[in-house]
Amino acid sequence: MPGRRSHKKSKAGCQRCKQRKIKCDEVHPTCGNCSKHGVSCDFESGASNAGTPTSHPSPAPRSHRPSIASSTGGTPSSSSSRSAVATLPLYQTPSDFIRADVNPASSRLLELRLMHHFTAQTSQTFSDIGEARNAWQVDIPTIAYGAQHLMDAILAVSALHLRALHPNDQTLVRASHGYMASALAQYSSLLTQGLSELNAEALFSTSALIAFQASASRRFEDLDRGYSLPLAWFHSFQGVKTVVMASWQWLRKSDRVFPIINSQHALSLNLDPQRRLFFAPILEGLDEQLCSLPENLVVETRQAYEHAVAFLNWAHQTPIRNRILGFAATVSRRFVELMAQKDPRALVIVACFFALTRIVDDVWWLQGVAKREVNGIFGMLPREWLPKMEWPLKIANHEGIIDGELWGEPLNRLKMEQDLNYDNVFNHIDILTRVLETCTPPQMPPD
Repeated sequence: MPGRRSHKKSKAGCQRCKQRKIKCDEVHPTCGNCSKHGVSCDFESGASNAGTPTSHPSPAPRSHRPSIASSTGGTPSSSSSRSAVATLPLYQTPSDFIRADVNPASSRLLELRLMHHFTAQTSQTFSDIGEARNAWQVDIPTIAYGAQHLMDAILAVSALHLRALHPNDQTLVRASHGYMASALAQYSSLLTQGLSELNAEALFSTSALIAFQASASRRFEDLDRGYSLPLAWFHSFQGVKTVVMASWQWLRKSDRVFPIINSQHALSLNLDPQRRLFFAPILEGLDEQLCSLPENLVVETRQAYEHAVAFLNWAHQTPIRNRILGFAATVSRRFVELMAQKDPRALVIVACFFALTRIVDDVWWLQGVAKREVNGIFGMLPREWLPKMEWPLKIANHEGIIDGELWGEPLNRLKMEQDLNYDNVFNHIDILTRVLETCTPPQMPPD
């Protein structure tokens, strides 16, 4: 037999056979054992415990050795090939975008690259607040070591960020899609099972990364196929709100996610329709429109419009990124329904929101968003609504620095940053959770 020699030619013989007083025929030239034992040489398997008369080492515990995701991006498989134990990557990549002939070391290097990029750069782009950036850089990856869905989401967003820097790298395209598909499948399954103290931090962090991914992915969509509304952006941020409300009893005590939640600003909205604030013209003709609706929708629809416009006024007065981006999570479910129905008033409100992002588009996942979305919505509106698009079109298509005259409000960024108060959002959420007698279990938003 190739690679083996006769027992008679071996001076030492097979030690295991001699100890058991068994007559053997052949001896392996490397480990000195014979084929009768039914185990392969430790060197052949790649294990590091050469010379010990044992079989393959036991796999590491599940929490320390994530398993390979299924080909459909679903829940991960609980087993893997024994012969590959010693050469497993540091973190298994989802098999739906990794070919069978890929060197495992290459997969490991890709994952190391993605994790390094996330901690070094991507984590610093999610907030203007230093404490929140530090949480994304240190605490969230720490939580992810025990939550595969969160680790997948981290690697997916990191791959998308690198794709923005290297748009022709197809490996990054596959990695971003593959990891996010795996994260979404596991996230959906865990939400179905229910939130708890053990998974609240990880599920909140995953929901936030899914929202960032949905936002940033817009810049890669092909406009040649026509413009479509950014419903995924709104559904994903609505999902973050739902997870926070359903798990607030645990999140409010978490030191690790506290800086992220507290970087959002407690709302202080003026809902008085009689006050002629900046975006008040959007609500003109609302009473006539509501007369055409079924009676059971009138109150809810009015509140949806007035609340959304009040948010625009609040964010416009102090245009800080964390205030502006809260719009998608803060608007009501009814407002998102109106948007999906291509209601003209809702679309104008959404266009104004995206125009607001133009003043804070100095990060990769917001660059070009204002121009793309505002111009796209403009092309969907009936002619009679086009005059209300004057301000968002002017802001979204402006090249260069936006001053107070163009913005319609004095802009003193230094004063705005000094005046901001970040420590009262917890009281705001406490009030909301007390108002809600029961929390509806969070559901996965539509694709």
